[in-house]
Parts: sequence; structure tokens; C-alpha cells
Amino acid sequence: MSTNRNGTAIPIFPCRSIDEQLSFYQALGFEVTYRQAKPNLYACVRHRIAELHFFVLKQLEPSNSYSMCYVSVPDVDAVYKEFCENLKRTYQKVPSKGFPRITKLNNLAEDRRFNLIDPAGNRLLIGQKHAASAPMQIEQTVAGNASKFANAFDTAYRLAYAKDELADAAKVLDLVLGKNEEASETLLFKAFVLRADIAVSMDEFPVAKAFANKADRLSLTEQALEEVPEAAERLDEVKAALLLYFSERLDRSDERHQD
Repeated sequence: MSTNRNGTAIPIFPCRSIDEQLSFYQALGFEVTYRQAKPNLYACVRHRIAELHFFVLKQLEPSNSYSMCYVSVPDVDAVYKEFCENLKRTYQKVPSKGFPRITKLNNLAEDRRFNLIDPAGNRLLIGQKHAASAPMQIEQTVAGNASKFANAFDTAYRLAYAKDELADAAKVLDLVLGKNEEASETLLFKAFVLRADIAVSMDEFPVAKAFANKADRLSLTEQALEEVPEAAERLDEVKAALLLYFSERLDRSDERHQD
């Protein structure tokens, strides 16, 4: 069977406001290629990775949206960097909560990806397939308890980073973290960091601090840290978020005392 592709798929997404939608995609770096006012509102945008069309559905509730599209790209890191830089230039930050938002770049078993959720709740899963079979997030082990822990970690990782279902991911991890399941130090480290990162994303900063401290107390060797570079980098991001949060709280407290 031939694998040559001659067609192009163009998603047509609903939105509550054409202006809001176009402003967001222009902030990302998309170009507006068409806009129609009558007989119905309709617009098109284009970027090197995709072309997207939009129509208005005024009763749309972003939190209930099921619209999504997978966008395969050859350079996901470059796309992610471009989008984050453009969003920061427009919003003075990279939105990570609510609508719109962009998730962190993560490695899954099948690809390296991030999710882009627009103001209408439409989700673009932007990913790059691995050149070869990538290592699974779970650790291969014959120990029954460790295997349960590893499977729970893999499930939580996918829920958090592939599906953006943070509360469910937290529940899965808490079940095994609260039972003292046996696991290697590197797997424990990854689990503590993942739980801390989830807590930051849910604005549960005291919880994030507790799990970040647990990850630090493992005191992994340099060789062990080299085996978990993504988790080590993510821990640094969590610590930076915690420092900013508690510094801002301290500043607000000082202001109240001065008043």
C-alpha cells in the first residue's frame, strides 16, 4: 500500500469570539489569511506547522470543549521555544493555567510533545515522533511492588503531561506514595518531582514544597542525576516557582505590616 499523501487536513474549530481567537493565534506567530463577516463569522490562520479555521459558537464553554487535533512536526523543541517566546512577548508571561495556556514539553513513549489550549478550549497536541523506540517512562523490574509503583508513575505522568488531567494524576501518585511502596531512588526522585510539579500547576505551593524537599533529601549521586535529566531540570523549575511564590507572599506581608 502506498504511503504517499497528497491531501491536507484542516481543522475547523469553534470559538466564542473571532477577535479573541485571532489575537491569540497572532500572538503565537500565526498569520491571518482570511476573515469573513457575512453570512457568518469565519476566519483562517496559518503557520508553518498548520492551517486552522474558526467559526463562532456563542454558547461554547471552553472547559467543556472536546475539540482537538494532533499536529506532527519535525522540530517540536523549536516550535515550543518560538511559541513561548512569542507568548511571553505579548502577555509578559507564558500562560500555564486557564484559557489559553501551553503545557510543558515532555517525552512520552511515542513522541515528544506539548499541548496548546486556545481561548475557546480547542487543544492542539503538537509532537515529534521519536526516531527510534524511546525508553518508557516506567522502569522495568521484576519486583512486584516496584512494578506497581512504576506503573503508577507512568500513568500519572501521562495524565499530567499528555492529557492535562492534573487532579487525576495527583490521586494516582498519592496512592502509591502513601503506601511506602518499594522503588529505586531514581524512580522515587522522578515521582517526587512529578508530584511537586503537579502541585505547582494546581497552585498548591505548600504541597509542592514538601515534595520538592523529599526529592532533595534523596541526595542522588551525580551519576544517578545524569540518568534522570528531565526530572532534575523540572525540579529546578519547581524550586524557581516556589521561590517566586514565597517571595511574593513575603513582600505582601511586609506591605500589610507597613500599612
